Amino acid sequence: MNKEDIITLEDNVEYMVLDIATINQEKYLFCVEIDEEEMPKNNYKYFQEINESNNIFVEEVEDQDVIEAISAIFTANHLNNITNGEQDV
Repeated sequence: MNKEDIITLEDNVEYMVLDIATINQEKYLFCVEIDEEEMPKNNYKYFQEINESNNIFVEEVEDQDVIEAISAIFTANHLNNITNGEQDV
């Protein structure tokens, strides 16, 4: 999966991928729920990408230690993007 990809869960709720992090060869996604017009709602979740026999699906991350670790990575990515953007100005 890539940033800005749309994923649809089994309950037909759609999320847009905002950022991606890899820890110990496991891929994690930071996503926002979107409405029918692909506008963001105020519901953010972390998912782990699972690849079994070339079938890719996601599973919500609920382990608080994992959430803290990937949150730190996503925050660093965001700050890096802001810093790089400011340098270009």
